[in-house]
Amino acid sequence: MKTLIIYALLLCGVASAQAQQITELEEATVKINPYSVMTSSNLDDYSFTINENYAGEFHANPIGFMQENFDIKEFIEAVKERNYETYVVTFKSTKGFLRANFNKHGTLGRTYQKFTNILLPLEVRQDLYKNYKGWTMTKNNYVASGNGDLLKKEVYKIKIEKDNKSRIIKLTPAMIGSTTVASN
Repeated sequence: MKTLIIYALLLCGVASAQAQQITELEEATVKINPYSVMTSSNLDDYSFTINENYAGEFHANPIGFMQENFDIKEFIEAVKERNYETYVVTFKSTKGFLRANFNKHGTLGRTYQKFTNILLPLEVRQDLYKNYKGWTMTKNNYVASGNGDLLKKEVYKIKIEKDNKSRIIKLTPAMIGSTTVASN
């Protein structure tokens, strides 16, 4: 009886081992959407809210972030029944926004961006520290506009305080370091 049970267990083990097949699956591509679903639409003006997990990337380079994560041609195809001449797409985060104008072919036209209390670029921080030692930055605003990928105008408005005094400094990134002399 003992041997019969052992043979039965062996037979079940061999049968179940041969019954399993290896199934090879194809590679799956998963794309994470860094912006949420369209939050509002008003005629040719569409707004998207940036997921907070991606807000840092968005603030650092809004136009690059938009180009990397938003397919305007796919978007125009999705709303093609409206047949607009231009599309105004706004990407919003808790610290600001980027507004981009596209023509009906998907070519990027004018852009405008405005952000509040963001991490300043290294060269702006260094210039601020070098020229205003002892002052504390309490608020900053970044405003930029341009055509296509290029920014034509960008300004940082920075509020600084020291000893119950406050000042507002305007820094243009293109002008930072233009008065310094190169040295070895």
